Amino acid sequence: MDAVSSNIHEKGAKRLNLAESMPFLPYLAAAALRLIHRSCRFEIIGEENFRVSEETKGIAAFWHFCYPSILYFFRDQGYLTIISRSRDGEFAARMVKKLGYFPFRGSPGKGGAAALKGIISAFRDGPGGGFVVDGSQGPAQVAQKGLLLLAIYSGCPIFPVSISADRCWRFRTWDRTLLPKPFARVTVAFGPAMRLDRGCSAAQIEERRAQLERTLNEITLQAEGRNPTLRL
Repeated sequence: MDAVSSNIHEKGAKRLNLAESMPFLPYLAAAALRLIHRSCRFEIIGEENFRVSEETKGIAAFWHFCYPSILYFFRDQGYLTIISRSRDGEFAARMVKKLGYFPFRGSPGKGGAAALKGIISAFRDGPGGGFVVDGSQGPAQVAQKGLLLLAIYSGCPIFPVSISADRCWRFRTWDRTLLPKPFARVTVAFGPAMRLDRGCSAAQIEERRAQLERTLNEITLQAEGRNPTLRL
């Protein structure tokens, strides 16, 4: 019995996530993001679309690979961002808090109607925020419908945005996460705002989903064309 009990405790210890076992790491990660990006030079494509996004409460929509630079670009404004309720999500939640965000713990695709209702209320009543369009597990650069439902019921417009850098790391993850190298030139591309009415049919939602996917991929190519990415 003692051996079994010891085994269980060992397994439980191994399940501690990074935020629990090394609570300083999320703060170091946030500080590193600030430090790296402060050395970079930013330029914007689609300045008119960017100005509209600054003047209107909405939802910045982006691919998962952009996440580090998006977090820096929109930092310290109290925006909402959705973080998974998983154990690993605790690391991200603590990190984004240090970057000036309010993390909403949940997912439109998990937790049923109550989770979706909570997210809708948070975006309707809050200052706006960001949404990873291809989700936390992909497939990469394929738009999921969660954002469209959020936009419909919160009344918030969607602002497509993407990132490239002339010198960067691309991690060996499912999304090929992009992190600019120090002193890189970073291009932030904005597409036109999208608005969805409550009366949208399932077919119309699918049409707008495909449109958002095309727009995000187009502005990603525009950013990369302005700023050919060296994936070192």
